[in-house]
Amino acid sequence: MAVAGMATNSLETQAVDLLGGLVICFCFSYIFYGITLTQTYICMLSSKDDPMWIRIWVSILCFLETIHTAFSMRLLYYLVVLSFGSLEKLGRIDWSFAACVFTENVIVAMVDIFFIRRLWILSNHSYLLTVGTSILLAGRIGCHTAASGLALSIGVWEDLRASRVSYISVEVANGLAAAVDAIIALSLIYFLHRRRSGQDRTDGIVRWLMGYTINSGAAIMVVSLTIAITYAKVTESLLSIGLVIAISKIYVNSLLGSLNARRLFREINTNPTAPTSKSSHIELSALRNATVQPRPIQIYRDKTQITDAAGSRSLDIHVNTFEDDNDYLSHRKHQLPK
Repeated sequence: MAVAGMATNSLETQAVDLLGGLVICFCFSYIFYGITLTQTYICMLSSKDDPMWIRIWVSILCFLETIHTAFSMRLLYYLVVLSFGSLEKLGRIDWSFAACVFTENVIVAMVDIFFIRRLWILSNHSYLLTVGTSILLAGRIGCHTAASGLALSIGVWEDLRASRVSYISVEVANGLAAAVDAIIALSLIYFLHRRRSGQDRTDGIVRWLMGYTINSGAAIMVVSLTIAITYAKVTESLLSIGLVIAISKIYVNSLLGSLNARRLFREINTNPTAPTSKSSHIELSALRNATVQPRPIQIYRDKTQITDAAGSRSLDIHVNTFEDDNDYLSHRKHQLPK
């Protein structure tokens, strides 16, 4: 019984080391999927004036994310339920992993193509920038597709890590992914910076877009580099696989977030007199610090006589003048009946 207990503890320890990080990544992935559904719903409500192809593009991305999430659930079910108590089964690569990677490649390609189109517009149709970025994106998709094909053909995680071709494919794919994301983010920041107009309202929008681009691009780059590092160094865990499953959700939400931000910008453009948060803060601060002065009342005393054509009726109008509020209140006090 002691030997059986030691074997059980060894199995539990290996299962925790192998699946712990992956299960956590899957949980965050499903949270991001819920955010994706919410953002898609908001985007559909606020994009009535957009071209039809944008609405179709977003719908396809949401559909692919749903398929990707279903494949990831199948993978998690295989690792946690079907492989329960068997290290041999845990070491095998299920078909759902290759399906997840293939679906992710399509999602990433669609998101990056959309951002490359923005670069094409902002750069005044720069072939060097957009074509060069597209070539790097194609290389990234090709390497990831080759790695998923090798994983399906090899069939065992340990043998997949030992394969030199698989290792090179994964590392090159993640390096190209980080390079593409860096080029897109830095180029968008550069072109947005050049479009500043000197007006507080417009520059505020540009600064918001630059900040959002930096944050979303940095998040994707960090995850891509983390996948490359964990795949090479963390050999006793499937943490890198969990990160691969989760990264597609980050891509989609970065695109949907930028699309949904246009609703706020449209409201600002349709109501240019609406104060921004910065100007409102300044105005309120000025009001709090200001000293209230008596309001002068400038009314001139005059007498006007209106007579009809027959001269039988006349109307006299008298207007009094007061220098300030105190004079007016004093006058009213004396005029009131006692």
